[in-house]
Amino acid sequence: MDLLLIRHGQSNANAKGLLISTDQDELTELGKRQSTELAATLAKFGYSPSPIFCSPWMRARQTAERLFDDATRLTFDSRLAETHPGKYGTWLEADFNRAFPDFNKVIANRYEDGESHLDMADRVREWIDTEVLPRTGQPGLMAAVAHGGPISVVLQHLLNVPIETHYPSFTVPNASFTYLKWRTDLGRYCLERAGQV
Repeated sequence: MDLLLIRHGQSNANAKGLLISTDQDELTELGKRQSTELAATLAKFGYSPSPIFCSPWMRARQTAERLFDDATRLTFDSRLAETHPGKYGTWLEADFNRAFPDFNKVIANRYEDGESHLDMADRVREWIDTEVLPRTGQPGLMAAVAHGGPISVVLQHLLNVPIETHYPSFTVPNASFTYLKWRTDLGRYCLERAGQV
């Protein structure tokens, strides 16, 4: 089964330059338009995935609801949520980086009252191991609507780019998609197509 990764449209936190924000951060008007345009792009390629997994965070949920019709069943999975930034959720990313210039050098560094990027990576890898890899022998396309961090983890894990020493190795823009094709002959996923609106 092939895998379609989708990053949510622009959120209020993205527009303001916040670090990560919270699970209640919503799409901007631009983010809503991006999501609608992305739905048309996915239709152009004939992508109609099932199953569809989605982060329960508001911006991912709102994106998924615009991408897929009401009859489409979404499975919300907290393992696809972004790294919880604890008390720094409302900080500007630039301010956090000035205050803690070495924080991102070690993936195991934990946000106070939150989690580390390694914590997030571990739960995303668990999702891959329980939801993605068991389906590789099946036909079809599955999708995940998530955030930049979890998408980088999925790509790194499936494309064999070390996470503990090279996170994030992939940065994907808002309202973008990444299509991974399962190659039975190679026994692994390969990047087939990526794009954005």
